[in-house]
Amino acid sequence: MNTLYITNKTDKPMKATISDNYTGNNVLSYELMPGNNELIFNSLQTGAYTICIRDANNDIFYNQKLIKD
Repeated sequence: MNTLYITNKTDKPMKATISDNYTGNNVLSYELMPGNNELIFNSLQTGAYTICIRDANNDIFYNQKLIKD
């Protein structure tokens, strides 16, 4: 998996951050504009990550584990 498609159904930008599950460090950040967004993460090594999507108030909107193989 190298691409993730996310639809932001709000009328405001949101922020998606991908973190390494082992170190907890943020490895990628994306701004999600209203509508369809394509997140490409070819640069990530194989492993477990977490994607966290935050709204304009920096509140967590969505949190999910990702496995890149």
